[in-house]
Amino acid sequence: MIRRLYIIVITFLLTLGATGHGAWCSGASSSGGPERIRIALIHLDSRPGEIERNRRNIEKAIDRAVAEKADWVLTPELAETGYGFAGRIGTAWIENFPNAWIHRLSTIAAKNGVNLFIGIAERDSATGNLHNSVAMIDRHGVIQGTYRKHRVVNGPAESWSVRGIENNLFIADGVPVGLLICADAYKNEISNRQKQMGAQILLSPANWPPAGEMGPKGYWEERSRETGLPLIVNNRTGMEPDIDFSASESAVITSGKRLFTFISPAPQLILLDWNRSTGVITAVGRTNF
Repeated sequence: MIRRLYIIVITFLLTLGATGHGAWCSGASSSGGPERIRIALIHLDSRPGEIERNRRNIEKAIDRAVAEKADWVLTPELAETGYGFAGRIGTAWIENFPNAWIHRLSTIAAKNGVNLFIGIAERDSATGNLHNSVAMIDRHGVIQGTYRKHRVVNGPAESWSVRGIENNLFIADGVPVGLLICADAYKNEISNRQKQMGAQILLSPANWPPAGEMGPKGYWEERSRETGLPLIVNNRTGMEPDIDFSASESAVITSGKRLFTFISPAPQLILLDWNRSTGVITAVGRTNF
């Protein structure tokens, strides 16, 4: 019900925005939200199957982001679980969405007035299907729902996950936000659709190492160039048994050009300021958590 309700509301609001009355124009005056949005990327070293440890580190990073006056906080893809979790602990533990931890994050979001985009493993309460998802919780603690990865990668690490088919945006501080989970940025049909729906920015939580022919290879730049939208990639770091993520890149791309690249072998919080009036994104700094 949470997912269905917000898709209906967002679709209605985007329809209003398409009437030419400027409902989604940039700037605080059009939506009531802040003109400058501070975005915190959690460049995390999730460990596969260590759910409680990963959750603690996400919460610790959110606390640090709040101290740095962040408005939006993002994690990488599957930050809660690590990428190869299924081979270590299976999937029977995955609870219906929203579970107790998501409700805890909702309380944290409301208490601190921060929007959260959290990479999780999701069980659909209606179908029982499992999804590689991003949960969105707004600054009032409202659980807006999940975006489910469309381009599920072949192989054991993602074989547990059913591909998403929904085309939903989320509203954060009056801004329609499109999501691309990792390989969703490989081709343009999802990003183009989100642009048509009214997205003003694309966020891409990822587990995407620079692995030769399997690396990103300019896909992020292409999606930004085609849509004309800023695209912010929240990648990860650390080692998993089969993949070295320590050189993975978080990145900021506008108009098809990469502005910033962030690489760190250790977990870090990356701070960006997005001026909605000018469209300029500034790298504020990096900090440990």
